[in-house]
Amino acid sequence: MVRTRLAASALVSFLRKVASSVVTFLGPSWDGPHRKYQPEDHYMRGPGPKWREKHARDRASAGGT
Repeated sequence: MVRTRLAASALVSFLRKVASSVVTFLGPSWDGPHRKYQPEDHYMRGPGPKWREKHARDRASAGGT
C-alpha cells in the first residue's frame, strides 16, 4: 500500500513537471484564441506605386526640379 502511494506520488510529481515544462515552452508562442492587434504587422515601408504615379504627374505639371 505504501509502495503504491509512493509510486502514485512520484507519477503525479513527474506529470506536474512535464505540464509545467509544456506550458513554459508553449506559453510565449500562444496568444490565445484571438490574436491581439499588432500594428507592426501592418506597417507600410513607404509610398507605393499609386502614390509615385500621382506625384510624378504633379511634379511634371509643376515643372518641378
